[in-house]
Amino acid sequence: MPRSQSTYVGVDRALAAALIALDDAFATVSPPAAVEACPCCRNPADYAVLLSKPRHQLTGIELGSYAFRVLNTVGSEEDLRYLAGRILQLVHTGDARMPDMEIVYGKLLRAGWRSWPQADAIADVLDALWHSMFTVNDAPVDAVVCAVGTAESTIAARLAQWELLDSPLSTRNLREFVVHGCRLANGRLVPANSQWDRASVAYGELVGWLNDGAVMDAVTAAFDRTEDVEQLELLAETYGVLEWVRPAS
Repeated sequence: MPRSQSTYVGVDRALAAALIALDDAFATVSPPAAVEACPCCRNPADYAVLLSKPRHQLTGIELGSYAFRVLNTVGSEEDLRYLAGRILQLVHTGDARMPDMEIVYGKLLRAGWRSWPQADAIADVLDALWHSMFTVNDAPVDAVVCAVGTAESTIAARLAQWELLDSPLSTRNLREFVVHGCRLANGRLVPANSQWDRASVAYGELVGWLNDGAVMDAVTAAFDRTEDVEQLELLAETYGVLEWVRPAS
């Protein structure tokens, strides 16, 4: 059972603590009678194991297929809520059989996680996941930004935190995101991750942040306050891309 920090070697400590806390947060959620599946293309018996074992014993072998297909050809909001805590634990500890984190948070959004009694525990995971971009070099930055932006109704405050560029890793990850996690489209810099809902508020906030001068101003300010050669090189690369979409003066 994932109840100690030692289970999460290599994971940011705050994120590990938030993942551990999911066990208690979801402890009172009862299992549904069954996990339904489309009779045309899925066999419900393949998913019976999800309800026959304690949640903490489930692995990506049992949960991977379900997490990919839930709310499409398998499952419901009820069983996703029952399994959500364990799914997040596996996703954020790198089980290769699980879907990408952006997909998982898209499923939780569809299931209405913000209305669940466990919403605070999931929000704590999101807070810790975002913070990890500034403390550990772990998950791909474009995946983290997309996952958080998919799960939440707004990311404006998180972007404002990032533009402070108050740690070496925040600068490195900004360069990674701008240089490798974005592309040019119709003269605008946009996220390249295909999992974004481009009609969402969070997506619009991110595109505005990238193109309307906020990031350019943050990079310029960071230039003025550092003499570290490596940081200056990262800032210069970031600035070079942002110049393509510099707002008209």
